Amino acid sequence: MTVQITKSVRKATDADVPHLAGTLAASFYTDPVMSWCYPDDARRAEILPHNFRSVIEATLSLGGIDTVTDAVGAAVWIPPGTELDEERLADQIGRTSREYAERVFTLLALMDEHHPKDKEHQYLWLLGTRPEWQSQGIGSALMRPVLEACDRDGMPAYLEATSARNRDLYLRHGFEITEVLSLSEGPPLWCMWRSPRRSPEHS
Repeated sequence: MTVQITKSVRKATDADVPHLAGTLAASFYTDPVMSWCYPDDARRAEILPHNFRSVIEATLSLGGIDTVTDAVGAAVWIPPGTELDEERLADQIGRTSREYAERVFTLLALMDEHHPKDKEHQYLWLLGTRPEWQSQGIGSALMRPVLEACDRDGMPAYLEATSARNRDLYLRHGFEITEVLSLSEGPPLWCMWRSPRRSPEHS
C-alpha cells in the first residue's frame, strides 16, 4: 500500500481542502515550533486545523500544493512569480490564534525577515504527513516532482525546517543549512537552500 501511495502524487483540488487541513494539523501537532506558538495542547489541537485550512485555501490557486492518495500528506510550495494575499491570511490566522496571535506574528516576522528575496526560487512552505504514515517515503515522494523540475529548470529551492527530523530529511534531498534562527526561549528554525543539481548529460 505504501508503494501505491508514494507513486500517486497529484495536484490538490478544492475537494482536498478539509482533508489536507486535518493532515497538516496532525502532522504539526507535536512540531517544536507549533508547540512554541501554541503551548497549550488542547488549544493547539483546536487552532491548527483552522489555520492550515486558511493557508491551503490561500495557496491552492497558486498551483503549488501536491498531495497523495487519500490526502495523507501534503507539500505546499509557493512557486516563483506568484503572489500570496499575505495581509488577508495573516488576519485570518490572527483571529483564529487569538491569545497566541502575538507568538504567531513573531514567528512569521522572523521568517519573512530572513527569507531570501534577491533570487527567484521555489519556496517549500509546508511539508507534512499524517503520523501513522510517516517514515514511509511519502514526504520524499511529495517533494520529488518540484525538485526534479527545479533541476531541469535551474531553479533553486528554499525552506525553513522546524524540527531536527525534518532538517535531516531535507539534507538528504540536497538542501543545505544557510542560517539557524532562534525564537525567544523557543526552538530553532533551520533556513535551508537547495541549488539545482546538474543532470549527468550537463555535468
